[in-house]
Formats: sequence, C-alpha cells, structure tokens
Amino acid sequence: MTLRDRAAQVLLLAFDGTTMLSTTEELLLESPPGGFLLLSRNVTGAEQVRSLCETLQQTAANGGAEIGLFIAVDQEGGSVQRIHSGVPRVPAARVLGDAGSLMDARTLAAETASALLSLGVNMNLAPVADVVSDPDSFLYDRTYAGDPTLVSNFVKTVTDGFVQNGLVVAVKHFPGHGSAPGDTHGEAVVSQASEYDFATVHLRPFKAALSAGAQCVMMAHIVTNAYDPAAPASLSRTVIEEVLREGLEFTGVVVADDLEMAGAATTAESEPDPGELAVRALEAGCDLLISTGSLPRQTAMIDAIVEAVRSGRLSMSRLNEAVRHVLDAKWRQGLVAPRAEP
Repeated sequence: MTLRDRAAQVLLLAFDGTTMLSTTEELLLESPPGGFLLLSRNVTGAEQVRSLCETLQQTAANGGAEIGLFIAVDQEGGSVQRIHSGVPRVPAARVLGDAGSLMDARTLAAETASALLSLGVNMNLAPVADVVSDPDSFLYDRTYAGDPTLVSNFVKTVTDGFVQNGLVVAVKHFPGHGSAPGDTHGEAVVSQASEYDFATVHLRPFKAALSAGAQCVMMAHIVTNAYDPAAPASLSRTVIEEVLREGLEFTGVVVADDLEMAGAATTAESEPDPGELAVRALEAGCDLLISTGSLPRQTAMIDAIVEAVRSGRLSMSRLNEAVRHVLDAKWRQGLVAPRAEP
C-alpha cells in the first residue's frame, strides 16, 4: 500500500446519490477509502441499496484494490434507522428498555444483522451504550435506560445478536455521551462527571459490549474534565489510550464520530479544517475517521494525513497501526486478500 492508500484506508466517508456518481467512482479508482457510510440520502429501497453496495464493492475491486469496503449504516432503531425496506422494523432503544425484553432485543438484532448483510451492508454504528436519565436529552429515545445495569444487559445482548450473525459492530459514544448535557452535533459539550461516575455508570455498558465481541468503539466528541479537559474524547490520547485501550483492554478499531460535527472542533471556526482534525484524531489514537462532509473536504483529509507523515508530524508507525486495526477487522469479515498488508 502506498502512503496515500494508507491515508485513505482510515476514512469512512459519506457521499451523495442513490447510485454511484462519477465523483465517487473516481475516488474509488484513485484513493479507495476504508469504506462508506450510507445516509438517508443514499437509500430508497432494499434492491436499490443492494445494487449500490455491489457497485461500490465491484468498482473498488476493478480499480485493483485487494481490500473490500466497510459499508456502514446507523441502524439503531426508532428514528435512527436509515434503511426501512427489506429489514426488520426495530423500536427505539428506550421502548425496548422499558419493555424489558432481552429476548426480543436479541431476536431483532439477529434479524437486522442478517438483513443488512443480505443487502451488502457489513457494519452497523450501533448499539448506543450511553446511560441517559434526562428525558430532554437528544439521546433519550436512542438509549435503553438511565440504569447502567439495564443498559449493560441490553447492549451486551444486542451486540451479541449482531456479532454472532456476522455484522461488524461499532458501539457508541465512548466514554459515555450520557454523562453530559448538550448535543455535540451542534455545540461543544463538556462532561463534569467524575472518574467514579464513569467507572460505576458510563463505562459499564461499553465493557459489556466488548465482552460480547464488539469490534469497534466510536468515540464521542464530548470533553471529559475527569480525564482530559483540553480536548474532546475523540481527539484525546488520554481517553483513547489510557481509558479505552489500557483500562478496558480494547484491541479493536477506534472510530472517530463524524469530524464535521461541531463538538469535534477545537476552535470557534465556523468550518474547522478537516485535514487538521483528521491528523489530530489519528495522533490521539483513532483508527477510522468518519466524514459526512463534501468530497473536497474529504480529499483534504487524505492530503493532510499524507503531508503529516511526510513532515514527520504523524509517525508512519501510528498510521500503520491504524491501518492494521482496520485491516484486521476487515480480514475477519472476509474483506481482505491474504497478501494485502500495510
């Protein structure tokens, strides 16, 4: 893999269109990313999704890539369910949590995994492992409960249902978006929770997900004063390396939530530099970076990663580590040819 190949491999990108546009084809032939994230704007129906996924994978292969694509979706249930045709209708997490039926949750997870895979989707950015008690929180309906034990039980059950049926899981939003008020989509959010609060409440569902085989953990953009008051968790080496890697003994793929979200910005800029954020996320220990921005902003991320390595700011060993984490997860999913190495 060339340096540019490696820089692109750590990106999970959104794009326009319900069919593959020429711009997406050019990207796949020139700098194939680690994968794509399907949003509502990419979906009209089951057969359309299947055809789109097949075209994306085949185009990557036609370009000489020996590495298949992650094709991800937010299929949590309730209002956050990008695909509605050809898949089970899943209630919001809070509905399942209130009903208290772990068996129903596992059955729905298993059926969802099988249905998504049949459409060509191999990664789900779910379940949500946040513990939320505030009914006014934007995450309230997307979370199972305000009780960490109940949330842990559901997260473990749903993760197991996904994983055992072949779907890659990205549990979110580490180390617990529920520890702070506010919505990182539109603002900077600071958690005042203590390390004790995290240990006894917010980290517990993530431990449960990892025990069930979650291959990926998505980082929140919240600032956690208990761990690192200087940076969002997604850009914090302390949170990623000390809390997640060492504390929870996680060896899989660390995913940075969408770097276009306001909470990821570390300045007051209306449009923060996507390349700078990409480099900072990699420096902090993230392996796979989500971008729902425009193609020029996504290309700028690739360019910035390449330049950061060439200048010595970002070590080649850190980039290689990120690529290896991505390739290891892909290899387990059958997406990597035997000789594809970073």
